Amino acid sequence: FVLMVRAEMDRLITPEMLATSGGLVVETTLDLDWQRKAERSIAYQLDFLENGPDKYDHNLNSMALTALNPESGAILSMVGSPNYYDVEHGGAINMALSPRQPGSALKPIVYAAAFDPGSASPWSVATMILDVQTSFITRDGEAYTPANYDSLDHGPVLVRQALGSSLNIPAVITLDKIGLEKFFNLALRLGLESLGDPEDHDLSLALGGGEVRLLDLTAAYGAFANGGYRVEPFSIQKIVARRGQVLYEAVPGQAERVMDERVAWLLSDILSDDSARVLGFGPHSVLELDRPAAVKTGTTTSFHDNWAVGYTPDLVVGVWAGNTNHESMREITGLTGTAPVWHQFVRAVLNESPEKDFIRPDGLKQVEVCALSGLLPNEECLNRRLEWFIIGTEPMNEDTFHQMVDVDVRTRTLADKNTPDEWREAWVVLDLPPEIHAWA
Repeated sequence: FVLMVRAEMDRLITPEMLATSGGLVVETTLDLDWQRKAERSIAYQLDFLENGPDKYDHNLNSMALTALNPESGAILSMVGSPNYYDVEHGGAINMALSPRQPGSALKPIVYAAAFDPGSASPWSVATMILDVQTSFITRDGEAYTPANYDSLDHGPVLVRQALGSSLNIPAVITLDKIGLEKFFNLALRLGLESLGDPEDHDLSLALGGGEVRLLDLTAAYGAFANGGYRVEPFSIQKIVARRGQVLYEAVPGQAERVMDERVAWLLSDILSDDSARVLGFGPHSVLELDRPAAVKTGTTTSFHDNWAVGYTPDLVVGVWAGNTNHESMREITGLTGTAPVWHQFVRAVLNESPEKDFIRPDGLKQVEVCALSGLLPNEECLNRRLEWFIIGTEPMNEDTFHQMVDVDVRTRTLADKNTPDEWREAWVVLDLPPEIHAWA
């Protein structure tokens, strides 16, 4: 953090200003108590993974953490590595500023782009996606067939569950629907400039195929926390010459809106919903706090990188774990590697702060939908749920999955004109799309 501040000073203070200042007093944004708690959280987790009850060599040598005020962008804590002086493991490398693959931690941005109410056909939290094996053709003409982390297909799922449980196939389907250009437009406006050129990527980007900096991704999540405004991280609050002249002072500018506030709230509602995470993470996992908090994990291929990025209405925290030399860790996911650090740090620093809810903006309405299709329930759909919609994106059509039909009970097939009345029974059946018949 100190080295980052020095680099920022070189940009703000000319050599002439420094020479005539008589010395400088620099007030940073760092909260020293929070910084120590961040360092302790990382040290504890590394020790637990190395010496814990599983007695397993996880091959993990580095972690990083950034904590920001999502309204101002002030950097409240930054741990770039567990030990700056650990030469063997590249301790002097600030992993908060080093681009690494984010895994599933990019998925909320994919869905945020799909929710955009200004697009021609915006998706909703209740949009149904067919989570079955699906192949895509890359720009190189090769087949790309993503798989879920649990290697299972889950059939029809609604977006809330698809994102909450971090299902891979629906995320790729969503990126394919919105297109790389739309995703990049939003990602760049959120500050993820290290992703580079859209032409260098394909649909695997939905699962974290690009590279981002921890500080930038944490700031991007800050836009979900603050209602859709870009967060610009900064480390220097004020620079004062020894004689009292203020040479620099951070002045909040007009924040740039990069996302509809209703989209930001819907993302927060999903990422703070423990029930939406059950399929992927089980109930009451370490992702759940004692207060409203939204969080997303990420785990890259072969366990190269772990991520946990999450927020409350007034704090956004990102944690990364991995090896500075890009070696793979062993059997550590975002849930078991970084999420415990995120959980411990957020609870520690907000322990004496009152709970805050994510304030729901105007322009949303709650509608009852069929829990399987996401459409308006017909009489035959008994499994229903209430869901939030941006006004204008709520479903208009009735569910078609559940249908009442006459069945010939002798053959358990549809009755026809030759079926006697005594062999007819009215059954509710599922009429599912052909693409998922094999799964069904």
